[in-house]
Amino acid sequence: MEWIGLDEGFRPVGALRCLNVQWNRRYYEAGDFMVQLRAADFDAGVRYVYAPQRPETGMVEKVETERSIKGDFVLLSGFFLEGMLSWKAVYPGVTATGNVAEACRGLVAAHMADTGVAVAAGPVPAGDGFLNANGEPLSEVTYGALAQLEMGQRVRLDYAGESLRYEVWQGLDRTQSQTANPYAVFSQQFGTVDALLMTRDTSGVRNYAFALYENGVVGVDVRASAQVPARVLVLDTGLTLSQWQSPIALRQAAQAAARAELARRAEVLNIDATVLQTHLAYLRDYDLGDRCDVRDDRLRMAFEARITEVNEVWKDGAHAVTLQFGNRIPTAYRW
Repeated sequence: MEWIGLDEGFRPVGALRCLNVQWNRRYYEAGDFMVQLRAADFDAGVRYVYAPQRPETGMVEKVETERSIKGDFVLLSGFFLEGMLSWKAVYPGVTATGNVAEACRGLVAAHMADTGVAVAAGPVPAGDGFLNANGEPLSEVTYGALAQLEMGQRVRLDYAGESLRYEVWQGLDRTQSQTANPYAVFSQQFGTVDALLMTRDTSGVRNYAFALYENGVVGVDVRASAQVPARVLVLDTGLTLSQWQSPIALRQAAQAAARAELARRAEVLNIDATVLQTHLAYLRDYDLGDRCDVRDDRLRMAFEARITEVNEVWKDGAHAVTLQFGNRIPTAYRW
C-alpha cells in the first residue's frame, strides 16, 4: 500500500514510511484514520494523507508525539475529507421534498464554496425523500437524508488537478436475490469470514407515528403487518402552510418527516465480521456500501446487509480487514 503526504495545497511532500495505519471507511458518516511514523521520518509540512488505492483522503487534524523504549514516534490522525461538511451549518433553514441527492448537492454547493469543495458533474442516484434543517451541521443533514435511501457521499481529491469534488453514490447490490452483479456471501461455512459478532436491540423501536403540523395531524404506519403491536411516537414536525404551496403538500411533508424519524428508531442489528481474503477479495468482489448476504451459521439466520464500515489495519507487514453491516433484513433459513 502506498501512502503519500500532501501539503496544504495538495502537493506531494513525499512518501510516508508508516509503521502502523488504521483506515476506517464509513458509509453513513465521515471516516477517520491514524498513522504512526518514526519521529525521524516526520515532515511537519504534511497536511493530508493520500492513498491512490482508496477514494478517501485523510486530513491531518491532530499530531501527537510519543516516546518509548522502542524510540520516538509521531501519530497523525483526523477525519477523511468528508469531515469538512461538519464545518458548516445549514442556515438559513431549508425544507424540501424530491430527489435527495440533488438536494444534498445543492446544499453543498451553497455552503462549501469557500473550502474549495465543488459539486462533481454528472448523473446522481434516483430517489425521493424529505429534508428539513435549520442550524444543524451540514454533515448531519446530508448524511441523514441520504441514509433514508441507503446512499453515501464523498469528497474526493482530484490528485492530478489538486481539487476537491463532492459526489453522492451508492454501493452495488451483491446479494443472491439479484442477477446484475456477482454475489458476495459472508459466512463461516462459505470460508469468507473468520468470526461474526451480532448485536440485536429492539428497545428503541418505534413503528407508528402521529405527525403534528400546522392545524393538522397525520398517522404514519411502518409496521410489516397490522398484527405487529404499534410502538407509538408523537412527532411535532413544526411544519407550517407558509412553507408549502398547498395543504396536500404540507401533509405529505409531515408524513415524510415522520418516516425519516421512524427510520432512525428502527431495530438495531449490528454485525461485526472479520473477513478472510481467500474466496472473496476486498475491493475486487466487495467494497464499502455494497449490499451482500451475511449468514450466522450458529443461529441459522441470514441477512441482506449493506457494508456500512470497513476497518483496515496495516501493521508488521500484514493487512487485516473488518466489516460492519447496517440496515439488515433478517430471514431464517434451514440447513
